[in-house]
Amino acid sequence: MFQRIQTVYLILALILMSLLYFLPLASLVCGGVANVDFYVYGIPKGMIPNVETPIVWTNITIVSLIITLLLLTIVKYKKRMMQIRLCFLNIVLMLGSVFLFWYNIGEQTEILKAVMTYSMPMIFPFIAVILTYLAVRGIGKDEALIRSMDSIR
Repeated sequence: MFQRIQTVYLILALILMSLLYFLPLASLVCGGVANVDFYVYGIPKGMIPNVETPIVWTNITIVSLIITLLLLTIVKYKKRMMQIRLCFLNIVLMLGSVFLFWYNIGEQTEILKAVMTYSMPMIFPFIAVILTYLAVRGIGKDEALIRSMDSIR
């Protein structure tokens, strides 16, 4: 399982997507005074006095789904075609998560009338897409090798 390069790619993608829970996606400057970080789950409670910021459940759900599917993809190493399908589903979800993050950050920026700057973790889903694509290529090579061995018999 771990001797395959695609497993390493999938584990790196898993680590990057897991880091999104702990690192801020953007920084919001509210009224030139308060600097607030926007995480996957939204703005932490109590960061802005007298303003109630909601928890962004859609972001939490999609990142949790991506992490679960990446774990499932790693575990299903004997079923290569299922791995390829799960990888493509993950790629679609990762790209969708970026647009969802972008939308939710923009919405919070408008509500708070703040100036926003994106942080480095905002590109983690793009890097994870590239790693997942490389894993698909590796899985495809394994599948082609197995099929060629079957045709020789």
